[in-house]
Amino acid sequence: MIGQRLSIAYQGIAQLSAFWSIAFTASGEPKYKALVISNSWGMYHPADDFPARHRGRYSDNPQHVFTRSISAICAIDHVDVVFAAGNCGGECPDERCREVTTSTITGANACLDVLTVAGCDLSDERVGYSSQGPGISGMAANKPDVAAYTHFLGSEALGPGKPDKGTSAAGPLVAGCIAALRTRLDPAVVSPAALNEHLRRAARKPLGGDWNKDIGFGIVDPVAAAVDLSLVS
Repeated sequence: MIGQRLSIAYQGIAQLSAFWSIAFTASGEPKYKALVISNSWGMYHPADDFPARHRGRYSDNPQHVFTRSISAICAIDHVDVVFAAGNCGGECPDERCREVTTSTITGANACLDVLTVAGCDLSDERVGYSSQGPGISGMAANKPDVAAYTHFLGSEALGPGKPDKGTSAAGPLVAGCIAALRTRLDPAVVSPAALNEHLRRAARKPLGGDWNKDIGFGIVDPVAAAVDLSLVS
């Protein structure tokens, strides 16, 4: 199991290396006016982490080197960061969750600074495998932030006639919405944190009220967000 835990740490370091090489030149200059980073991965089971109080523990530690690095990336005014909520929802979790369906939005997926995305179907119903909030103790509670569509026939990357599925599909959909908004929205004017707030506020709320554990603040609505931001009338 130590090897499995280390493999998750190495995956995180590989992600960071990729982020920095994409975002910046060797001299540290930004390569792009705006950049959206989408993360379709997370931790499936507590056994994949180090024990409580171990210095390498990741899931509920906002001071973990990877999570701190993600927060630092989010603080850069031209980088928007999206994470999938995970696929350990109560009704039909991924088998890798090993029947653990509570406290499953963990680590950087539960970081306050990222936009965390749950999954819903085309009828606006949460899909049963979408991880439910709140975020794990020690991290941001109001996770997921929003929901987006998944389980639809799209890329057929999983095979002919097979739907794109998981919050791994929902997260990139939101990343695409952010990228579309960024074509008209200067991150120097509206920061990533501010845009996240607009997306939460503009989200459709089929369940009513404010945040809830299934779909966060609602289903992402990029057109309503664009109106909220005065990009369209």
